[in-house]
Amino acid sequence: CCPRKEIHNEHLHQTSYALEQYLMEGSYNKVFLARFNVPAESYLFFIDILLDTIRGQIASCMSASYTSVTVAEATSSFSMITRARTKQFADKHDWKGDGKVYKFSKTDKVMTDVFPLVPSPNTCWSTPRSSR
Repeated sequence: CCPRKEIHNEHLHQTSYALEQYLMEGSYNKVFLARFNVPAESYLFFIDILLDTIRGQIASCMSASYTSVTVAEATSSFSMITRARTKQFADKHDWKGDGKVYKFSKTDKVMTDVFPLVPSPNTCWSTPRSSR
């Protein structure tokens, strides 16, 4: 039927297509699981970058949406293997906690960047005039 090299290349492409599909669906847990089923060792470098990006996005959403989250919930949400890895990740993102719960302030940086609480002096609130 098909030469062995073509079958191998097909498997490499299928993995890439599957990762793209998982991202489009928002099925991040499938991306985390895909790390343990890569077709070649060279994929691990890129998968690890992708997983760090996904974890960063999840962390941003968590800190913007919640006032607190338990270490166990964070470990599960980030698909971390150990709580020590979760602590390293939380420290990297300046999360404050007591070892059991991470607490977030309401004036999170993400939210104030998107919706400034106080307009800056250079902000123009008027709408442009329509040209006639």
